Amino acid sequence: MQTLIQHGWVLWRATVLQVRETARVKTALVISVIQPVVFLTVASQRGSSADPRRTTEIALGCVMLALWSSTVWGAGTLLRREATQGTLAALLVRPASLLAILMGKTLGIAATGLVRALAAVAIAVPVLGLRVDVPDPAAAAVIAVAALVSAAAMGLLLCCVVFLSRAGLRIIEALGYPVFVLGGLVIPLDMLPVGLRRPAQVITLHHVTGMVHDAAYGGMPTLVHLAGFALLTALYLAGGVWAFDVVLRRGRARGTLELA
Repeated sequence: MQTLIQHGWVLWRATVLQVRETARVKTALVISVIQPVVFLTVASQRGSSADPRRTTEIALGCVMLALWSSTVWGAGTLLRREATQGTLAALLVRPASLLAILMGKTLGIAATGLVRALAAVAIAVPVLGLRVDVPDPAAAAVIAVAALVSAAAMGLLLCCVVFLSRAGLRIIEALGYPVFVLGGLVIPLDMLPVGLRRPAQVITLHHVTGMVHDAAYGGMPTLVHLAGFALLTALYLAGGVWAFDVVLRRGRARGTLELA
C-alpha cells in the first residue's frame, strides 16, 4: 500500500510539473488553442444556420484533434527532449519509479492540451454564432477523464517507440496528419470511401467522440465505442509498459542512454 501511495504521489507531482512546463511552450499553444479554432472556423462555414447536431460533432472533433496533436507532438518527443536536455540520466537514478514519472508527464501534456482546447472551442462557438448540444456535465467529466487516461497511455507508448527508433520524427509525422482526414473526428466517416473508414476504429479518440456524442443526446454510449475505447486503451498501456522495459534493458546492456 505504501508503495502504491508513493507511486501515486510521484505521478501527481510529475503531472503538475509537466503542466507548468507545457504552459511555457509556444508550439503547444498553437496546437491546442489556435489549431482547433481554425479548424472549427473552416468546418463551420454555415454559421448559425448549421444543424446543431453536426456542429456539435465538429466542435468535439476539433477538441479531440487538438488532444491527439498535443499527445503526438508533446508526449511523442518526451524522452528525446529529456535526453537532449541532459535530464534523463538524473531521472533514471532517482529512487522514484521512472514509469510513474513518464506516465505523469504524458498525463500532464494531455491534460494541458485538452483543457486549452475545450476553453478555446467554448469561446469560439458563441463568437462564431454556432449552436451546439452540450452533454450532461457528469457524463462529460467522466468521458474527459477517460480521454486523458487513454491519451496518456498512447503517449507513453509513443515516446518510447520514438526514442528507440532512428526514424522517430518520421513516425510522429506518419501518425499525426493522416488522423486529421481518416480519424473520423471532423470529417464524417460516411464521407470517406468504404476502404478508408477502418483506420478510425483503431483510434481511441474516435470512440471518445462517439461516447460524448451519445451522451449529448441522452443516450448511453454504444457497445462499439465502449469496447473499442477500453480495448485500445489497454493495448496502448500494455505496449507502452513493454516499450518502456525495452528502453531500460537496452540502456543497461549498452551502458548509455543514447539509444537511437
